[in-house]
Amino acid sequence: MIGVTWTGFEVACLQDAMLLGTDEFGHRIGCSPRSVRLWLSQGPHARISPSSKRLLEEAYTKLDDAGKQRFEKALYQQTRDNNALLDSGVAQVLPARQRSEGLLSELDSLRMAVDQTLTRCSVTPARVELIGERVAERVRTYTTIPPSTALAAIAPDLLEVQAIAAERQPAAIQARLSEASAVLSLLTADALMKLGQIQRANYWYGTARLAADDSPNFELRAGVRAQHAMLPYYYGDLADTVTLARSAQELLPDIACDATALAAAAEARALARLGDDHGAEKAMAKAQTLTDGLDSAPSDEAFRFSSKRLLLYLSGTLTYMGRLARARRVQDEALRLYKSTPAVIIDPALIQLDAAVGYAMDRSAEEGCQLAVTVLDSLPPGHRTRLVIARATDVLEALPARRAELPAAGALRELVTAQSEAQ
Repeated sequence: MIGVTWTGFEVACLQDAMLLGTDEFGHRIGCSPRSVRLWLSQGPHARISPSSKRLLEEAYTKLDDAGKQRFEKALYQQTRDNNALLDSGVAQVLPARQRSEGLLSELDSLRMAVDQTLTRCSVTPARVELIGERVAERVRTYTTIPPSTALAAIAPDLLEVQAIAAERQPAAIQARLSEASAVLSLLTADALMKLGQIQRANYWYGTARLAADDSPNFELRAGVRAQHAMLPYYYGDLADTVTLARSAQELLPDIACDATALAAAAEARALARLGDDHGAEKAMAKAQTLTDGLDSAPSDEAFRFSSKRLLLYLSGTLTYMGRLARARRVQDEALRLYKSTPAVIIDPALIQLDAAVGYAMDRSAEEGCQLAVTVLDSLPPGHRTRLVIARATDVLEALPARRAELPAAGALRELVTAQSEAQ
């Protein structure tokens, strides 16, 4: 706050408002973490230099409305605590020599004890950092391992985060735990979706949304909704995919980020399957614009969106719009790019199955069925999930009625049935 004499209490309120740990808070405002810790420990007696006060004021002015509200709430809480101590008759039990200026000094000491109780943390910042590193590692490796393997790795991390979050933590720590819970829950939901555990996946997407909405990270909130849109696309009502994709974009209107680019691409693909070519074209153009605004650094991490992943969504969109020649060009380009990352298995398989659907729609039923069989046969067992089988089934459904009894169609149907029973 401009014009206010900054003390350790105001510094604590600003840190809470910014939802940061002490070290990150110090670096963000341009002060050493050691100085910040000293101010916090000294409370109202902290001696803060004019230059540091200017940095604190600058940090306050950069807060958004929600941050300023958190700051004001923290200040109000401190004032209320102070008044409560006065109203409770603390002055009556203090020695007479402390009932003037000494009373205020004693109240300051009591106040520091209250603050220490409120900010006492059952987890060290180092442990939270380690959790963050493990979550980041789960995100990095997720697209290259079978979903069942991913679930086995994620479960212990979820249990640890839940155990810590169940106890009262300072706001900055709690926010980071909520983000970790959201990401781990989202990975769990996606893995369950791939395995065809539809109801369980839906519940975990709901858990991911609760955790994301408990954090100040709006991109994460949007990302959860955009990812959730995949579930009804593969297994449910396409209209639900459109609704979820649009709600993700509404959280961050006209902002280019991984979440909004994915959401626009998901909307386009669902609208194409619903027969809304005009809407699909519009959403597809938006997805391209948003993707162009992203960091161009290539990444195959889960939840990262790139020009390569956009091609996956354009493949399905153009196929269901009936623009098969353009779809094949997109598919060829996408598969060429994915060759540089052979550890990523599912995306190329889905692109090839889009191509198979296109062949089935384009009077090349035999070629489409044969391609789908080749894709299923070539997948490692751990990646031959219900999601892939569902896309292979879409190839059969795209066949004209008169071509449904072809030998190639029978072979694909037999393989799909066998794989479904093996799940």
